[in-house]
Amino acid sequence: MRKIQLSPMTRRLMPLYIAAFLQNIPLWYAIEKLFMVGIGFNTASIGLMVAIMSIVMLIVETPSGILADRWSRKGVMVLGCISLLVCAIVGALSYSEPVYIISTIFWGIYAALYSGTYDAVIYDTAMEVQGKSGNFEKYLGRFRAVEGTAAVAGALSGGLIATSLNMRDTYFFSIPFILVALFFIWKFKEPQLHKAEVAEPVFKHIRQTFAAVLRKPVLLPVVVAIVGFGAVLEILLELSQVWFIAVDTPLALYGVLTAALYSTWTIGGLLAPKFHSKFATSSLMVIMIAAIALLITARSIALVAAAQVIAAVCFVILGVILVKKMHDELPSRLRAGSSSVISTLARTLLIPGSLLITGVANAYSIFTATYILLGVVIVASVAFLSINVLKKQEPASS
Repeated sequence: MRKIQLSPMTRRLMPLYIAAFLQNIPLWYAIEKLFMVGIGFNTASIGLMVAIMSIVMLIVETPSGILADRWSRKGVMVLGCISLLVCAIVGALSYSEPVYIISTIFWGIYAALYSGTYDAVIYDTAMEVQGKSGNFEKYLGRFRAVEGTAAVAGALSGGLIATSLNMRDTYFFSIPFILVALFFIWKFKEPQLHKAEVAEPVFKHIRQTFAAVLRKPVLLPVVVAIVGFGAVLEILLELSQVWFIAVDTPLALYGVLTAALYSTWTIGGLLAPKFHSKFATSSLMVIMIAAIALLITARSIALVAAAQVIAAVCFVILGVILVKKMHDELPSRLRAGSSSVISTLARTLLIPGSLLITGVANAYSIFTATYILLGVVIVASVAFLSINVLKKQEPASS
């Protein structure tokens, strides 16, 4: 039997891929909102939970990115995985809203530590192993595909466990996966490029991180687009089940529908490297806007699912493209911190956004609330289209 030969880059990233797979498989994601309703939540309090989680991420995200740049990205990933483990344990023991909110606080810490760190590690690994960033989109796309495949497997399994056993069991059965993920993070060989560049005092490093994001003209539309698309995708992922609750979806379908939504990470990740031309990305944004518009008018399970999946695929593809554009403009020593700053800005939008959307949904309907998402997507699309214009002007202004 012929032995499969892996490239040096793939071998180096393999523990990271496995860890990401195991961290994105939590079985409770498929039925979380139904579980929350079962212990006392309503649409408005779900929105409050999302806002609290976002505030936690807002507080943790930028410091964690700077910590990753100055200390250890692998260490930050380990801390994130431990936070996910605590989230699963507390979630499994939750019988009331306050206790479950504690669980989501730990999930917010995990997400903040996860956000930006893995992207920066992949970029620096490409630079360290290959001496260039040209294949970054390919490897980040594969990483997104791994995340999506894990989420699909977790959603299908979680839906099956919830219907055949109990929704609470999905939390207990997720714990072993997270423990194994910790082992593979520990096995990963961290690139050292960022450590070689960091020499400034910490407060100077913090100022430089914010300045790198906020003072570079070509990065402004990149930031606006990442923030807009990222916030809408996050709301779509967090509140997707609210649309399905509104159209009276049977419990047995939640696992399948959630799996379909999570498959967008795989589909989008694999397709992202193919979208290079201006025509391709412009077409993608037209499709994305049409999908959000469909989500306003859809009243059947099939149409709601189709609209969510199409929109999410577009968001993932555009996200990969934008992350590459962002990292190309940043030095390694500021890469993870700058990613976290941008994620923090997205969280700043998400906090009032989630409260506004769930408040409108509670007073009127989730379909009416979707008009807000449509407006954000249009603004982010205009920002994306202006990136190349500013990029062409940059040499003349320098």
